[in-house]
Amino acid sequence: MSPPVVQYVVPKGPTVLAGRESVDLPGYDLWLHFVDNVHAFDGSIDVERFHDALASTLQIYPHAAGKLCTTGGRWFLTNSGLAVEAEDRKEELSTSFIQGDWVIQDDLSPLLSQPPPGAIIVNGSASLVRFKITTFKDRTCLAVSWHHTLAGSEMAGDAVALCRFMQTLSLFYQRIEPDFSPPTFDKHQYRIPDPFTSSDFLPLMPHLWVSYPFDELEAKYAEACEDMGNLRWRFHEHHLHALHSILSANEEGYLSWHDCLTAYIVTLLNHSMPRPIRMVTNVANFRRVEAHYIASNVAGNVIQNVCGTFNAIPTGTLPSHMRGIAIAVRESIVRCRHRMFLEDWMAVASNIMLATANAGKSFFFASRPGVMTINSNVAYEFSGSSSSTLLTVGLFYFRPFKSNPTLCDGTWRPRKGSVDVSMGVPRVIKAKLLDRLALDFDTILYQSPWDTEL
Repeated sequence: MSPPVVQYVVPKGPTVLAGRESVDLPGYDLWLHFVDNVHAFDGSIDVERFHDALASTLQIYPHAAGKLCTTGGRWFLTNSGLAVEAEDRKEELSTSFIQGDWVIQDDLSPLLSQPPPGAIIVNGSASLVRFKITTFKDRTCLAVSWHHTLAGSEMAGDAVALCRFMQTLSLFYQRIEPDFSPPTFDKHQYRIPDPFTSSDFLPLMPHLWVSYPFDELEAKYAEACEDMGNLRWRFHEHHLHALHSILSANEEGYLSWHDCLTAYIVTLLNHSMPRPIRMVTNVANFRRVEAHYIASNVAGNVIQNVCGTFNAIPTGTLPSHMRGIAIAVRESIVRCRHRMFLEDWMAVASNIMLATANAGKSFFFASRPGVMTINSNVAYEFSGSSSSTLLTVGLFYFRPFKSNPTLCDGTWRPRKGSVDVSMGVPRVIKAKLLDRLALDFDTILYQSPWDTEL
């Protein structure tokens, strides 16, 4: 195994920023975490060709090559370059590091480009995007670590910017010109909310309730995950269709299959724990809402974390039966996309996030009693790879993804309609949940897994 080779790539000029040396960041972009993705595929990567494709991509997304800075309460991105690390491990198989074909993996760290010792993200020299190409005997892995201030796909939820960046990179590598519009970097600044609006909306934002200094977060997460196991399951298309048919049988109002899957998971947990789930928070993209403060192609975090309870108010709770839960989740999403509600929500969230970042803290995304967090990336396609893997798990943090393709007779074939889910659960109930899932989806094609009124 040869030592990794690191080269720096800078944007081709002129960039779409047309001479602007920085991009201002509003509070709602200040999710100060990295997102780690690994794409695995057959064949090899021409490293020089990859560098050229990346330089072309950075010409359209120059903020990705920048550094994160702050002064006097102002946060912004500067222009710079980013590192691409290449490592030759042709004597090893990728299966030494990748567990089967699950989307969510336990440990991807050997495949990720690690920051230099002592690298500082804020007002420092650390890159906001890091790439690593690892060539194995059987396949190649392309890892990307992407900082949330660029708009990411982790807790913030808005995977659009990262998805478009990777699609653009793939097209340039294939020597195909992208045919979609370039992003805009003009980000809306929401007003400072009055105290009454803040007090009304804060109870709907459990993900913003707790924060810690940056240097304390790692220990806090390690403590929170001590008794947690990662529950993985693959739902096939016919299972999801049958579940949706059961819960939509009376045809009273629209329910998505995602609403139905959420309701099933909540019911599964509530049958297995003494303290039930009574609130779900659903990360929702609102790029398609028609309002003056929304630009569909903005390179930013255009999301809200929708609070789903029976009445979508702090004192409300989810119904106890599966169909009622699905309806409550759907109604909360529709209601929270009302333009006036959404603008107030974003104003409060942005103000809290800016104040937290200015205090040198970051949000602690641990579980809350009676709350399940949903962050779905099912809608996004990351092109140019046969499979993708990610590293994320948290207690009652429910993540659905399109399943990776499967290898059949030497050919990668898509698992049409299949969804992988991952969620951190208490270890003491993990086996019970897996047994219940196996029983339910052995029988769901013939009858309801449980009475939907339970």
